[in-house]
Amino acid sequence: MLDRLADIYNMVKVWWKKNHDSIFLGISLLFVVVLGTGILRLWMLMEAKKPVQFIDSNGEVASHSILHQRYMQASGLPGLVAASRNGKRYYYPWCGGLKQIKEKNLVWFDTEQEAERRGYTIAKGCEGL
Repeated sequence: MLDRLADIYNMVKVWWKKNHDSIFLGISLLFVVVLGTGILRLWMLMEAKKPVQFIDSNGEVASHSILHQRYMQASGLPGLVAASRNGKRYYYPWCGGLKQIKEKNLVWFDTEQEAERRGYTIAKGCEGL
């Protein structure tokens, strides 16, 4: 039995010595093809990605400020983001951390930039859409 295993080992060893260059070249070529395909797919996805535009009833592209006003009217909320007077983080209305802030401590801001100018930073896990 050991002789048979030794024979198989020697056969594999001889085969490897004869073919290791070809095997290395084949694996390298396969790696380059897979890597190239992945890069090509990523490039195609990035090229196809276009910004979302909202068209208003006049057929024109709606500006960010108009969309913001419409959201504020439709939501009935006093602002886009909220924070605690005592905290350092701000939250969007759909974030769970906002529910833990008492109503009397809530401070609402119309924009993220306004909250950041006041020293607040976005809460972890609440980075938006």
